[in-house]
Amino acid sequence: MFALQSLKNDPNNSADVVFNKWFADVLASEIFRANPKIKTVFEEYQNKGLLTSNLEKNQELKQLLLDETPWVLESNNEQEQMQKLSLLFDANTMKNSINQDWDELKKLQNPNGGFSWYQGYPSSYSTSLYILKNLGKINVWLKDQVKDYQNADQKELVKNLIAYVDKEINTYYDVKTQDVWTNWTLDYLDARNYWEKEYPLKGNGASLKSLVKQKAKTAKLTDFTFFGLHRAALLMNDFGLKDVSDKLMNYLKETSVETKTQGIYWKQNLDGWGWFSSKVVNQAGALEAFNRLQPNDQKFIEEMKIWLITQKEVNSWGSSRGTAEVIFTILNSGKSWTSAESDKAKVVWGGKELKPETQATGYVKSTVKSDILNKNLAEVTVSKPGPGIVQGGLFWQYYEDLDKIKSSENYISVTKELYRKIKTVNGEELQKISPETLLKVGDKVTVRMVLNTDRPMEFIHIKDMRAAGFEPVDVLSGYQWKNSLGYYQSTKDASTNFYIQYLPKGKYVFEYDYLANASGKFSNGITTIQNYYAPQMNAHTKGTEVQISE
Repeated sequence: MFALQSLKNDPNNSADVVFNKWFADVLASEIFRANPKIKTVFEEYQNKGLLTSNLEKNQELKQLLLDETPWVLESNNEQEQMQKLSLLFDANTMKNSINQDWDELKKLQNPNGGFSWYQGYPSSYSTSLYILKNLGKINVWLKDQVKDYQNADQKELVKNLIAYVDKEINTYYDVKTQDVWTNWTLDYLDARNYWEKEYPLKGNGASLKSLVKQKAKTAKLTDFTFFGLHRAALLMNDFGLKDVSDKLMNYLKETSVETKTQGIYWKQNLDGWGWFSSKVVNQAGALEAFNRLQPNDQKFIEEMKIWLITQKEVNSWGSSRGTAEVIFTILNSGKSWTSAESDKAKVVWGGKELKPETQATGYVKSTVKSDILNKNLAEVTVSKPGPGIVQGGLFWQYYEDLDKIKSSENYISVTKELYRKIKTVNGEELQKISPETLLKVGDKVTVRMVLNTDRPMEFIHIKDMRAAGFEPVDVLSGYQWKNSLGYYQSTKDASTNFYIQYLPKGKYVFEYDYLANASGKFSNGITTIQNYYAPQMNAHTKGTEVQISE
């Protein structure tokens, strides 16, 4: 529901974004027609004051107030989107919006039938193919309801659009090499497959399909990209080559990875440049293939959906195209996550069942004060018999001497080491500081933090506490780009903070310098990493002490 609104609020006016605004309205209209209870969910959110930015929620669990971060503007934008959500529930507004978006889309179609990326540009083949494919997809999904959204001129628009892509495929298919397993050729056949009964393939399009069927039986698995694997599996099934389709699907299943916390995904499905290299789009494409070709394997399908949802927990789904693709595929795959059964979850904490604050949403938040703490509160049990997933976290907040804190690891981990910079004949070298190492006033110290994450995340805050005997070398706050990672670094009285808008999966090393400026024995605190969208995604180092002599 909230992701649909992000499609409506995309400020860009490219043809694919305009199409996705229309797509979002049509999708919302059908979702609310099939699930009237969603309006009740929204009203409860509104009445309980839950329509706030996810960046603002659960402030008491975060290391810094939102006002102290560089993300206040993003929060304001998200808050505004939440407030506009009510427009999705107004039938008249939605009907007008569907018509307006369609009129806007028509203006972007050029005389040759293609769509410009932005008005004034030449026709874009990839944008045109995207619109053609998704118009076909939504028409198949709507079935008898399609007439409710089809303007009288939709047939004319599609007819001209097909004429354009049928002509342009010659640019992307090399007749001499006869390489039919490229992303472009498979995407073309995939888009045309929705319209072939009404507009049969002719000329080079028909020749290409014929050649694909001829070459399919000798095709190697290495001929395909990850995008090509799930598209070809669907096409081969529709072209009557079930044995080839089964071979591709078996390979996909064998190379998948199942995890306890993220469901099922593929290691070879990597983000890259372009439409064919979007992880969430490719996961949605593979989900579509399994849902259509192996619908009985419900466990596998549900686990694939979970991976897509966990990406949204700590990220957005990226572009307008990616968001539209994921929403549509999740709604049309596996078990329904919008049924009454999918809402039911039982949370037992300290032997007592927690009742949801809002019945429609199932939102639960419970806090106990220190005077009634007991060891039973260390255990929480969540049981969910129906489809779908629940997300949450259990926190115990208390005071402790910093040097007594033990390290924690979750899906993310952070370690911190201190090094003394010493001058040698070969230049400056780093000497690791142990508890026995005596530092002297004037020594230069390098802080090295190593961060590991098993998934890509957005809006990451790292807070590195600093001993009172250290003075930072870099006191000016500002944006940095180091080791292929961009972040904003801010120095405060007792800590150095790093704000990372986007953090890909992997291992990262942060380094910066202190000067030892006072003698004594000091607690050097801990380093904490936390995701602002999901504060339960956090980890910290153990507490340490440092000793500085005069």
